[in-house]
Amino acid sequence: MKIINKIFFALISFFVASPVFAGVDPIGGVDSDPVQPPTFSGIDNVIDSVTKLIFPIAGIVCVVFVIIGGYTWIASAGDPAKVKQAQGTLTWAIIGLIFVLVAALIVSTLTDFLA
Repeated sequence: MKIINKIFFALISFFVASPVFAGVDPIGGVDSDPVQPPTFSGIDNVIDSVTKLIFPIAGIVCVVFVIIGGYTWIASAGDPAKVKQAQGTLTWAIIGLIFVLVAALIVSTLTDFLA
């Protein structure tokens, strides 16, 4: 469980700490034109902005659960209850990953069709 907490906090800190560098010029100075927050001019832009944020996070969560399920299976040492738990984790993680990919495809197709 400690490994899960470390992975979770590492991912959260990555996503939370990333915007800190948004206004810094790559050469080392402060950017003269600071980064402006996104403006939403239509529903397609809102949907595009939300999907660019949500789908990668959902994909990362699915991959993390696949890794956790694999680790649980390896660490089960042949215990049938732990193997069954690991198989369930892997099954639902893969189903979730397929669901996320299909949802991303559907949303992408709909936004392309409506735009």
